[in-house]
Amino acid sequence: MTNFTHPVIALGMITRHFNDHKTILSFLENADRHGHIISRMIVAYSHSKDETSVAEVEKRIPLYLLQVTDLHLLREQMHQIGLAPGAVEDLLDLPDGGASGEVPYGAYRNTVLFKALLDGVDYLLFFDTDVEPRVLVDLEGQDAKWQETDFVGQHMRTLTKEHVSATTSEYSGYYIIPPMSFSGLGELLTGLGKGMALEYMDDCHEHQCLNLGPESPGFPRPIEKPLGGNLGLDLRQARRLAPFYSTVYTFNHMTIKGRGEDTLLGQAISVSSGQIMDIDLRVFHHTYEGFPAVPDIRSKSIRDRFYLACLGWIGRNPFLSWYLDQLGKLGTDLRSETTMQRIGLEIGGEKAAAHLNDARFRSLITAFEASSQALPDAIARYQRLMHGWQVLLDAIDREQLSHKAEDMDVSDLKMAS
Repeated sequence: MTNFTHPVIALGMITRHFNDHKTILSFLENADRHGHIISRMIVAYSHSKDETSVAEVEKRIPLYLLQVTDLHLLREQMHQIGLAPGAVEDLLDLPDGGASGEVPYGAYRNTVLFKALLDGVDYLLFFDTDVEPRVLVDLEGQDAKWQETDFVGQHMRTLTKEHVSATTSEYSGYYIIPPMSFSGLGELLTGLGKGMALEYMDDCHEHQCLNLGPESPGFPRPIEKPLGGNLGLDLRQARRLAPFYSTVYTFNHMTIKGRGEDTLLGQAISVSSGQIMDIDLRVFHHTYEGFPAVPDIRSKSIRDRFYLACLGWIGRNPFLSWYLDQLGKLGTDLRSETTMQRIGLEIGGEKAAAHLNDARFRSLITAFEASSQALPDAIARYQRLMHGWQVLLDAIDREQLSHKAEDMDVSDLKMAS
């Protein structure tokens, strides 16, 4: 066991429905086995909670359960340290005030982040509801080989080093893109902003899009892209961090949540001179139901999940392109990048619809146009969020200085007596 001089460590999770305590208990038991003290569990949910699950977690650890569409207590906590109502609403970032019930992924994660900051947590470790604290190291047919891992310790060994702001890793398990191959896949991936995955997908007939992890993690290395479901944050360096952010847009009368709140966090940390380290802790991601069966794109449930992922990437891409362009990191001009994605979705979406016998993929280009039209509002929301973030950090700094002054006054009184 590593000695970290008793830091305040919290675990964080986001979910629509808080109805399964088993994932949380598995991470708490994992921490116990390796001798780590977790101070609290912070969960942001949107739709419903199961009281039995709440009770099971509360038997083990203090639970802060925050419904992202009803945050009156968090609002009050922000007001108490001096934030004006406008700054609070900018931070909570609910595009329609939560009326639709669909909350951006970034707003979920920020609810956990803000609560941890306001409560004086030193380190916040995120995991997702479909992640397990063990590594898939091999799979032969139906026989999976697992490796127990020290989830908290592996993050903390690197997160406590100087200049490290965040720790993360890829997952073991099936990749989010199921095995598939057809003429036009390259164009589709380019249109989705996933062109880097093309070389990997070219060999999917061999690896079936299954990623394994090492039995022992390798050496940490710097990266710029964290994953929100396997993420550690050093809240003592809050000014080297940034809030999460993700987009929303309307398509076919549906509110679509853009993916990539972790991607934008990584870019923002790099701007603020923070460092993100890949700790090679590839905990298992239960991407598709039916594991260990290979995801079959011909299955409607598999195809549905991939289609929704496509809509999520399309929601992210116009804003991400704009943001990278602002940083001078796009690699081309914004108009060319937008045109390339649009052409990719026109060609790739059409060919995917034919190959998968699913007309929905033909409409991906329409989704892209809807997401692009929502870009001005997305930029305005982001700018308000970042302004609110600075206001929050300033208020926390003032609060901490006030407490230090009070402590000094108490100490002086004791000496005088």
